[in-house]
Amino acid sequence: MIITITTSRPHPAQRAEVDTFQAGFLPRLERQPGVVGAHHYTDDESGDSTTLIVWENEASRLACRESDLIGEAIALERRLGLTSTRKAFPLTYP
Repeated sequence: MIITITTSRPHPAQRAEVDTFQAGFLPRLERQPGVVGAHHYTDDESGDSTTLIVWENEASRLACRESDLIGEAIALERRLGLTSTRKAFPLTYP
């Protein structure tokens, strides 16, 4: 399995828009082939927004990465001027 971690720090005025986007986006992402689960949280103190996605394998992650669905998230980031960091790691447990 692979886990991806995406982080950004939206401006306080952008947080509601990001949360609304995530509420519609993440359920659709979870229905993509190879997605085991998706989790999202925001640290109220720092404003950091973090999304964790667990994938069955690297091929599933790469296929989704090339999809129009991920393009929606990237378009939102560009429109809001957000800088996001995306990292992927193989899971060692479980």
